[in-house]
Amino acid sequence: MPADCWMLPPECTLVDVLGKNRFKLDEICSETSTSLNYNEAKNQVDIWGDRESVNRAKLLLDLIVQRLHRRDEPVRRKTKKWGKPERELTEKERKRAGRKQLKEEEERAFQGYPNRPLSYNAIVPFPNKNIPMNQVFGVKEEFLNQLRADCKCFMKYNENTNAISVTGENADKVNEAAARMRNLYLKNARSPHYATLRSFKQPKTNMRVKYRNLPQGFITPRYAPPDKEEHILANNRLLESMVTGVVARIPDSPNLVGLDNEDNDDNAKSDFSDEMQQLDAKNEKKMTGALEMGLESIRLNQEKIRMKIRIGQIVLTDYPKRQGNITLEDLAIKIFPHRKFKSVLAPCIGRSEGELHPLFEWLTSNCIKFTDSPRTSYTIEADQYPQFLPRPSAYARREQQTASMEQDKWRTIIMADFTSDRRVGLWDLIAEGQDIVTISIMDLESYYSWELKLQTAKRFSSFNNRDTPHSQFVESLMLDPETNRLILVPNARDYEPHLITQKTKWVYALDGWIIEVCSDEVWDIHRLGLSKDRLDLPVNLSRFDPHRVIFKFSIYHEKWVTRFAENLSLQVGEAPNWTPVQFLANGDENMHEIINFAREMTTMLSEEVKPFYESHAL
Repeated sequence: MPADCWMLPPECTLVDVLGKNRFKLDEICSETSTSLNYNEAKNQVDIWGDRESVNRAKLLLDLIVQRLHRRDEPVRRKTKKWGKPERELTEKERKRAGRKQLKEEEERAFQGYPNRPLSYNAIVPFPNKNIPMNQVFGVKEEFLNQLRADCKCFMKYNENTNAISVTGENADKVNEAAARMRNLYLKNARSPHYATLRSFKQPKTNMRVKYRNLPQGFITPRYAPPDKEEHILANNRLLESMVTGVVARIPDSPNLVGLDNEDNDDNAKSDFSDEMQQLDAKNEKKMTGALEMGLESIRLNQEKIRMKIRIGQIVLTDYPKRQGNITLEDLAIKIFPHRKFKSVLAPCIGRSEGELHPLFEWLTSNCIKFTDSPRTSYTIEADQYPQFLPRPSAYARREQQTASMEQDKWRTIIMADFTSDRRVGLWDLIAEGQDIVTISIMDLESYYSWELKLQTAKRFSSFNNRDTPHSQFVESLMLDPETNRLILVPNARDYEPHLITQKTKWVYALDGWIIEVCSDEVWDIHRLGLSKDRLDLPVNLSRFDPHRVIFKFSIYHEKWVTRFAENLSLQVGEAPNWTPVQFLANGDENMHEIINFAREMTTMLSEEVKPFYESHAL
């Protein structure tokens, strides 16, 4: 006799639930170590196995039916005839509905004109008439209505003067409304100030360099399919270096032998032009200006902002073809700053945790380790629609055969943490990520160089909204109890996951800075070899080796995270408390200190961990 059974719901077809030729039954048997057989006489699935495995098999079958119900739910006809009566709201739902109604009433109360003269007034002029006001005020003045309700003021736009008048009974509220209106206008008037700076740390001695091919087994900075990765490895370049990783220097002149280090430095500097001798000072000035403009241009945005310094080796991706040696001055003054020159930073610090043992010893001895280190999280890169696409009836499909219902898909990233019971806890969805400021500094006298990036991305929180593709996809995520690997259902409606990355971060603190060593294990969904029917069932990543593993080293100031967090909670027209001055001219926070700490970390890393391809070469 079977240990248990599972009844097929009458509203679902056999093929929908079990797949063609009962394919899904075989997959569930393999997944749960049970035996399943469809009992046609009773329209049920008979299950054999231990109790835990049987329950797991029934859970997977339930999950298939739930997904079928979700798929069909939007197209079910709703009728008032013989309809199911609406259920009574819970206490929590009643409070939520009451707050929503109160908010709508407050917004309506300050629309239109006041019925009597009010005590305080303000005028907010808009200098630029070319910015559409519906972009500033929102669709149907949704942003303006929010300001009216928050500040309890009447606000009216005058097209002739291109200004908005603010009237209210409270002077502080009127001033607040005017300030927030100005911020709202500036947010729409400003564009992000993009900047890319590539340069060199000022060397102590003159040297000549040349291009070299990427070494065998080089790990590219970002995952790419095998064909694209092969193209990257064949066409990208490093700067030629000795076995020790230090670029070959011009031999010392005989007349310098016997001089002390200071004299050697002075004579070496004389080999450089005046511009090369002032390289560090000019770099610092340019970096400060670029970062100040970049921070100010995104200050009012309600977006996720991140600034971080990564350490690794600079890989040339688009560069002028040169044969033989290149002078350092040509590289620093002509090639690297050129607008067509492009490069990326590759970590290069190791391919396994064991190779980083000296680095972890140094961090343990010199830094404070966070109690929850290492931290594990997952990111899922996907193409998706922002909302579910409508599923038209057969008649509507015939009528709309020539009309496209496709929307533009987003390229999004879900970042998810998990609770102790291996279910999804906090998670975010970000889209339209972009680099605002990129500063790359090549250090030819060290194994490693560094790069600072200021980045932004739109953040979408959907914790209270289950009617989105990403929200329903997240609901199916869980961790394997034995391996802590992710379990997911790839075939989600209007959501197509591509890359899954398990991030393990070892986190340390040092003098107000946060140091992270991160391991990225990447799975490419398209390379797992799953059939179309298999995508409807949970996929346990512990059954597949990652397609790529890479270790990274990064640093950032603890205060940066606190300041940027303010932007995620800004209301309409609000501004954060931080300003660019706090990052660039605030005691121990300035560009000079940023550069010094980045150099300290590159020096430490060069002493503790050689690039993985150099270590294996030795």
